[in-house]
Amino acid sequence: MSSSNAVQNLLGFDAVFDRIKSAFTVPILRDQHLAFIGVANRFIRTSLSADMSLGSCPISVTNKMTGFEEASPELRLLSNKAIYRLGLWIDTLVASKHRQGGELLLPPLDVLIMLNAYMLCPRLFLEDVRVRDLLDLQSFPIKDIAARIQGDEYLPTERDMESWKDKVKVPFDIAQMPEFAEIHCPRCADSLRVKWEESSGRGYGQAGFKTTCHSCPKLVVTHDALCAGKFLTDFLACQHSQRRVLMGTLLDQKGVQDDIKAGRVIVNELVKTLGKANRTDLGDEFSWSMDAIIHHLMTAEGTHLQIKDIKDQLRSYLNSSPFAADLVRKAFSYVDFSEAFRKAGWFDGSKDEASKTEALTAAIELFPGWIRRFGDTNKRGFVNHELDVVWHAHQLIGPQKYRSQTVQLIGVLLDHVEVALSAIDQESF
Repeated sequence: MSSSNAVQNLLGFDAVFDRIKSAFTVPILRDQHLAFIGVANRFIRTSLSADMSLGSCPISVTNKMTGFEEASPELRLLSNKAIYRLGLWIDTLVASKHRQGGELLLPPLDVLIMLNAYMLCPRLFLEDVRVRDLLDLQSFPIKDIAARIQGDEYLPTERDMESWKDKVKVPFDIAQMPEFAEIHCPRCADSLRVKWEESSGRGYGQAGFKTTCHSCPKLVVTHDALCAGKFLTDFLACQHSQRRVLMGTLLDQKGVQDDIKAGRVIVNELVKTLGKANRTDLGDEFSWSMDAIIHHLMTAEGTHLQIKDIKDQLRSYLNSSPFAADLVRKAFSYVDFSEAFRKAGWFDGSKDEASKTEALTAAIELFPGWIRRFGDTNKRGFVNHELDVVWHAHQLIGPQKYRSQTVQLIGVLLDHVEVALSAIDQESF
């Protein structure tokens, strides 16, 4: 790159950044975003542990197969209930507008936490917003949320609770959720009432979910079967419309624009490999197992699908929720993130205000250099938790605005991936 081009790019970056930095000032980060993280952390810990004085919560367990930490059964159950409720809220309040008389009506705290976690998957969230026409979900309502926070408590308004009960038809308090969830058989679409939790570990909110459908006696309904049903529904819809693509395949590689053509290439290759059988026959052929479908695609001959890319291209069908992102995993990451602040004394008053201001000010100053490093090297540098909060605040301005700004800054949609959390080496910036 010539020196003149480098100067021009530098000036362009600085000009764009000057326009966006008002979204993450110290007061906004401290009094809004960190206030929300604090009440979210307290809510999750209280929900998971009846005795907060124990000082620990069942947040994670070690997966014996992979050796990695993952959501504990308790956090998985809580997350799955919140994901279910997020889906109900989107299907009702958001679809019919969630403002009444100009007033923004907010859902329960558990739904806001899950929405926050989802918006921190900006690429997949943007695709869902675009494909499902969820234009009301353009930004996280952090200012309205902060106005409902008093101390370490989130206090919804009466109108929030009345609107939720009237339209969503389930209790506002997640702890009062009915014992059963209503889902649909992936094969015949019959309604199934399934327990959230079973002593055998086979409840809908648990990893080992397993039930049966009276209309499909040979089918065992599991999370894997629900994933297969989710995929086959979209796969068949893509065959009926040349403008449809699968979840997670709408944007081009850099996330700059839609790439229907590339998404259709994937659909066409899947048709070659899986055939054009109707949904039921295709599901029966693979025993309603997404794992079996993936295995077939990875071992099939005569396809141009790259084996190394198949799981990534179909990653949105490896979770049984209606959403493109694995929100149980994102919720675990979010809890782990909030725990770092709790343990550092951000929420209980043990960290003084001057130290908080100093840490946030330093993070804000480092943020533009950190973003620029992504654009220059496409490598992820070390980041501390305060810098991560600045990044969160930027993403939560809304998926389309965030995409536009990061494309202007570094030429790509900067997706939120897990990065190494460490002390920042300021010299690297």
